[in-house]
Amino acid sequence: MSYALVVAETRRNIFEERNMDSIGLCSLMGKDAFLLIPFGDYNVSEQYLNGIIKVKVEESMFLNPVVMVNILEKIMASHGKPYLMVFTNSASGTELASYAAGYFNVPIITDVSAYDKERGTFSKSYYSDKIFGEFKPSGEGTFIITVRSGSFKENLCDRNANPSLEIVEDVETNTTRTFMEFVEEEKSGIDITKAEFLLSIGRGTGNNEEVAEYEELAKLLKAVISGSRPVIDKLWLPKTHQVGTSGKTVKPKVYLAMGISGAFQHIAGMKDSDCIIAVNKDPEAPIFQYAHYGIIGDMHKVRDKLKEMLKEG
Repeated sequence: MSYALVVAETRRNIFEERNMDSIGLCSLMGKDAFLLIPFGDYNVSEQYLNGIIKVKVEESMFLNPVVMVNILEKIMASHGKPYLMVFTNSASGTELASYAAGYFNVPIITDVSAYDKERGTFSKSYYSDKIFGEFKPSGEGTFIITVRSGSFKENLCDRNANPSLEIVEDVETNTTRTFMEFVEEEKSGIDITKAEFLLSIGRGTGNNEEVAEYEELAKLLKAVISGSRPVIDKLWLPKTHQVGTSGKTVKPKVYLAMGISGAFQHIAGMKDSDCIIAVNKDPEAPIFQYAHYGIIGDMHKVRDKLKEMLKEG
């Protein structure tokens, strides 16, 4: 039971980037990582794995919870029960994980965003990151985790070995459930992960009427506007403009954060920016711990002064 079984998320023959967080958690926990993936030509980062298990089923069948538990039963019959099974915290990942937890009667912790190695506890947040909970599986049996995107990729550890390869065949796929199609989210035309300059606004913005003023500032700065989760939850900006573990991970040359206190979920999504500038009226705001430059003051007054200077110049 020393190994971790990472159930891959794939879509249209693409190995999703969010899988790297699942593998990163295994590295952080010090567990051997074996990747379970449908048979196909996927671009997998093999250096972070101890083994790859390819299952000869169609990608659509791999996403079927009934078929998945059949696959897992075959894996456990030959390899023994894993220490844990790791899924992505996506719509399909959570469906597979919850079905497997019920079928095998094992504990499940969803939307995990942090792990304390010394105490062996997993953390997740509630109510737009206002409340945080810590969990630790009881007993010694297998348990299941779903991992929030952007949480553990930085913990990836090169295994310095060629992973083993195993092919699994003859999986029972008879099911009344039929896969129809993938429905992609609407694209805004702007990819904040490719922006060199991001102006990001937070709860301190105050109300929706102020957003247009920051959009004007972003235009003057030749920046792309983005926001923290509270701004997105209030529908002031599209979901595609969210920075953080439940949004996008960004690494611009300049990240200007205005009215953002700096919850760890937001910090995880932008801390690798080349230059971080924070504006906040609270001198104790956590974001100042990560900022290269900081301004303690009213974000609206700073905004208006910047607009004035840029228009004059």
